[in-house]
Amino acid sequence: MQTRRMAGPRGVLTRVLNPGSRKTLARVLNPGSRKTLARVLNPGSRKILACVLTGALVALGGCSASPSGPATPGHTPTPTPAVTTQPDFPLTAPGNARQIVDFLWAASGHKPILRVEVTATTANITYLDDRNAYTIGFANGAVSKLDSTVTYIDQTEFNPDEFAIDDVGSLFDQAAALSGSRQQQDLQINEYDQGNVIMTVTTTPESSTVFFRPDGTPIHKLDFRNVQDLTEGLSDTVQNSPTVSAVSIKPDALSVDVRIDAATIQRRTRQNALPTIVATLKDSSDSVAFSSTVIDPAVIARLEQDLPGQLNKPAGTTVQVSIQQRSSEDAPRMHFQVGGTEVVTSMDGTILPK
Repeated sequence: MQTRRMAGPRGVLTRVLNPGSRKTLARVLNPGSRKTLARVLNPGSRKILACVLTGALVALGGCSASPSGPATPGHTPTPTPAVTTQPDFPLTAPGNARQIVDFLWAASGHKPILRVEVTATTANITYLDDRNAYTIGFANGAVSKLDSTVTYIDQTEFNPDEFAIDDVGSLFDQAAALSGSRQQQDLQINEYDQGNVIMTVTTTPESSTVFFRPDGTPIHKLDFRNVQDLTEGLSDTVQNSPTVSAVSIKPDALSVDVRIDAATIQRRTRQNALPTIVATLKDSSDSVAFSSTVIDPAVIARLEQDLPGQLNKPAGTTVQVSIQQRSSEDAPRMHFQVGGTEVVTSMDGTILPK
């Protein structure tokens, strides 16, 4: 997957720091950080980098340039003003959040990332160093070490370049439309479930959490009775597996089983309002793996709508679907449970004798 990249840390320093602050030389970098940032900054820009100390970053506001000229006896030189941002650098503007996250990541020495958090005016990353989690953040023109709220317990690391944060304002707009709130919106990227890293946007006071895929598309609440939502649910669970061994569709969840070995399956479940979760289960059933391409959401949706009436069931009767191919069968079958009555069909929807 490729995401659109904006200007990197060099662009951050040019746009974020005000003209006076750009001329200040704050502190000497530790060797690791110096080498990292030397690769991304041109010689002129290196002069404006502030405050990367051994093992941690400190607030840019606490840094100052050495006074020009000798100090006179009894006179305390006036300190250089704190390094500050330009008056308006909203992280919701296109490109701004990406640039700040890139800068923070470069300043960490491109350590493995465990979490990224962005609001309209602040950003922070949590990175892994010697199996400990550390957090550094940007706010009010200062970069500082923060008390980390993350404890490292083997969470999945990720590359922030793989997530579409080039326009956080657009993500916030989509989240507001889906949740009904845009108060104190907070975007986070971290592990959701067993290696699955996703983006979320929450609000304060809390409304419903909005989930996003790495490409910036929202994870919608689905109705597994219509074609579009069935298609999305299957895409989220089948993913790139060429074959599946079972599919289960209920009103509130869609699950796909993918065989790992003769005794183990991976069950991927997409609840209607939540991202896909993964469970590894022991299973030695005789089901045969079949191509997921034979599953037609349009056929399933049509039968879910039509079968209750054909069986004289009351309106609103719950319909559940399971799809599998037993070892004694030459093709997968769909099994519809309609208010206590089972109907078996071929994959094209033809009703089969029991």
